[in-house]
Amino acid sequence: MKTATVRELRNDFGRLSKWLDKGETVSIMKRGKPFARVVPEPKPKSLLGCMAGTAKISADFDEPLDLEWEAMK
Repeated sequence: MKTATVRELRNDFGRLSKWLDKGETVSIMKRGKPFARVVPEPKPKSLLGCMAGTAKISADFDEPLDLEWEAMK
């Protein structure tokens, strides 16, 4: 956990926001004692790629099937 003073929070918020972007919790100190805690918002999880590597596809999946359909007769 990172620490910063109230003055640093007011004057140098850009640096503190970079800590929050990285997922750090920042403890705000006032007169040398903990005053507040700034916690980053949880990042939303993406569904893209969540099932990567779980399906197996055979090597011949795009080969024509040897089936004779009723409609083809």
